[in-house]
Amino acid sequence: MKTTTAQKQEFHSVANEERKEASPPEVSIQIPSAKTSTGSQVHWRRIYKVPPPLRANMEHVYDPVVLSLGPYHHGRPQFRQVEEFKAEILNRFVSGSAAKDKSFFCNKILERIDEIRSYYEEGSTNEFNDEALAEMILSDACFILYYMEMEEDDNEYHPLGMSVVSFMYRDCFMLENQIPLWIIRLTQIPWDNDNGNEPLHLLEAHRTTLLRQEKATEFIRDQPHFLPRILDFRWKSWRHKSSSQSMFKMESCPFYSVTDLKAKGIHFWPSSNCLTDIRFHSYSFYGLLQLPIWFVTNNSMVFFSNMVAFEMSPETDTDCEVISYVNFMKSLVDPRDVKELREKGILFSCLGSDEEVVKMYKQIDTCGVNNYGLFLDVKMRIEEHCSSKAKTWMADLIHTYFRSPWTAIALFAATLLLCLTFLQTYYTIHPVSIALHVSEQQLMDYGGGGSAGSVLNSGWTLGVYGASSFY
Repeated sequence: MKTTTAQKQEFHSVANEERKEASPPEVSIQIPSAKTSTGSQVHWRRIYKVPPPLRANMEHVYDPVVLSLGPYHHGRPQFRQVEEFKAEILNRFVSGSAAKDKSFFCNKILERIDEIRSYYEEGSTNEFNDEALAEMILSDACFILYYMEMEEDDNEYHPLGMSVVSFMYRDCFMLENQIPLWIIRLTQIPWDNDNGNEPLHLLEAHRTTLLRQEKATEFIRDQPHFLPRILDFRWKSWRHKSSSQSMFKMESCPFYSVTDLKAKGIHFWPSSNCLTDIRFHSYSFYGLLQLPIWFVTNNSMVFFSNMVAFEMSPETDTDCEVISYVNFMKSLVDPRDVKELREKGILFSCLGSDEEVVKMYKQIDTCGVNNYGLFLDVKMRIEEHCSSKAKTWMADLIHTYFRSPWTAIALFAATLLLCLTFLQTYYTIHPVSIALHVSEQQLMDYGGGGSAGSVLNSGWTLGVYGASSFY
């Protein structure tokens, strides 16, 4: 169910009242009203587990390593070190608040504990009583606040060690490792979604930042200090509609790699950080394909895989933007193509080789799901350009004969030989007589001092290209 305007106003009203009566702004907890104007309970979206087909043989992509958030992975032995640190952070949070009482914050969460349970799959929170679940959610929320402030501080030292911290960033964006985002105070961030809903959890928020087109610097300049590194952009949804006709057109378009497109005179240029910002411009003798900028790291596959799992979750209202981007890049790149995209400033890789970048994209399983209408216009424009002989003949010539210095030299030598052969044939068929007029003094000099007459009488002849003799 979509959130109404009246409900949003009620949410902000409740939030403001709680800020006044409780703790300082940076640690206050606001819990939205669960009632609509008719008094019926809101049907909240859920934080689902990864679908089994995606999880098969890929557990390492979807399971956290050092940090557990929410009930799905809570209590596992490998998280004990961070869990102990969470308790310390929670104590700091409580001691620094105006209430100075953990029960005050737990009671705020207990008021809506049934709604919190409804966020997760049925039965997944049964092992926790209300008090234990409320304390767990509060502890996780405090830890996320602490971690975000730590990221802003850029301090290289951390009591858990940098190896643990590096995995914490990865674990924060697991689909099964989320808590409701409204528990963490983010009301000052200007959401601008078409459906009027804030993201449900941190993974959805991170995904939304990758689907907006405004420049990051403009947003950072206008924002408070909160979340400067994780939430870099003003968030905005992007709507595209597909149809069976567009699906047929998309499937009928031939496959083109970067190398294939380059052979057709298509150049590449970075567009923006928005994953849907893929544009194509066709000119007289060349084309320009603009692609989103992406920094490929060891965590890229984890981020993309969990975003794909989120977009495939039930009751998730998306247009499969991340899935469509991944499928587009899958069809576009091989190791040679990655080199071209790196040189153009489109892909930046922290991996060991271009082959690893290709492997990263290829291993992201989208289970055949795609939004065929999202990049339909781009695909159709590329196909139209590549099918035009008038626009691609020059590119075909350059690609065939000038792709290396040796082919260019061979073409030049063949052209020169052809020209000489033509000239020889022409002057053989059409001989030209050239009369050479020289002075008597010149003839005497040539004859070594003899008389001019003797030289002339000797019948000396000069022929050029088969010219006739003269006496």
